[in-house]
Amino acid sequence: MWINDQLDTALTAQGADADAGIGRRVLSFAGLPFLSLITPFLFLPILARVAGTDAWVAIAVGQSIGAFFALAVGLGYNTVGPARVALAGSAERPALLAASIRARAVIWAPAALAAAATAALVAPDANRLDAALMAVAMSLTGLSSSWYIIGLGRAGLIALFEILPRMLATLAAVPFLLIYGQVVWYPIFLIAASLGSVMWFTLRTVGARALLTRHRGEFGGVWVSNRAAVTTEVAGGAYSSLAVTFVSLVTPSVQAARYISGDKLYRIGQYAVSSLGNSVQGWVVEDARLHFTRRARRSFLMHLALGLAGLVGFATVGSWLSAALFGPQVAIDEATAVGFGVATLWIALGTTLGRITLVGLGANRAYMASVLIGAAVGAPSILVLASQFGAAGGAWGLAIGEFAVVSAQSIFLARRWKAGAVPVA
Repeated sequence: MWINDQLDTALTAQGADADAGIGRRVLSFAGLPFLSLITPFLFLPILARVAGTDAWVAIAVGQSIGAFFALAVGLGYNTVGPARVALAGSAERPALLAASIRARAVIWAPAALAAAATAALVAPDANRLDAALMAVAMSLTGLSSSWYIIGLGRAGLIALFEILPRMLATLAAVPFLLIYGQVVWYPIFLIAASLGSVMWFTLRTVGARALLTRHRGEFGGVWVSNRAAVTTEVAGGAYSSLAVTFVSLVTPSVQAARYISGDKLYRIGQYAVSSLGNSVQGWVVEDARLHFTRRARRSFLMHLALGLAGLVGFATVGSWLSAALFGPQVAIDEATAVGFGVATLWIALGTTLGRITLVGLGANRAYMASVLIGAAVGAPSILVLASQFGAAGGAWGLAIGEFAVVSAQSIFLARRWKAGAVPVA
């Protein structure tokens, strides 16, 4: 199809010295999608001030629960997909995308129903529908093709097919909130935009006939090859995506609302880390891993610098920024801000050590084990600390979980290095 022709031309034109273009690659993945951060912040400050605390908590709970179920829908492609695409031949890439869409579609419908029901139960009584629809909207991110585009190194396609539709949906919801005070249109527009963008990209890339041609045993094959990645992502979501839900369950609405304000800022740091990771994940394993060790080291230094910047940013302006954006009634205090900053540092290091280095080495089980350890430590830490210290306890519980992940990954990588399993180049 036309997208694959364009991509083949672009990839063929790349020189052997891909290191020279890594700066442009990082800027493209971090720069173009930065619009996706700006757009929600046109809506969220209005939501916090106009709709009230209950609506603020309900939308956040729907996002939290929907994002968790989206990890199951994604079937691990966000973890293993980019490297597979980067290493695959041009003729094989569309088949990878088509098989993933067919397999993920089987999971999505029951997952969306479960997400909606769970969000409705947890959300404040007056906003159960808002939370349920928001959960459905977030569950659709599991059908995203961004992992495929990341493997091709084409950030512009993410902006066109992933970010632009969500931007338009968010902007369309603003007047309904301002004029009528109605929150429900926000998730409704997001659902329409997400479904449309998934079908748009898939049909233009794969074609209807190839998409509908299902092979016997395909779902089972996808599950067998991706089961470690699925387990890893779902386990990670148990203390990351569900953190807002955990805090909402064990704290009063006021503390939950404050944690949510910090979580919104934390997602900016998480997004920045994800963008950097997306930009280098395929690059590190390109050229049959000939330059793996050198590129993995560069990735570590870049992620370390970004994580430290996030820590300093939270510690210095986090409390003030949350008050300026969302209002003083839901602003975070300094202890909460520093907790989120520390979590940002650890998630940056966990991204480069785990999703980029361990997965790049093919050590998917070690990566899975590190995330399972993080979930076993992080989820109870959030619940216990939030019940005792409110929003600040939730933030530090999140940081403890991410620290556990990084500690485990460091041990696994040290063992592989001593065993000679890390390429020298």
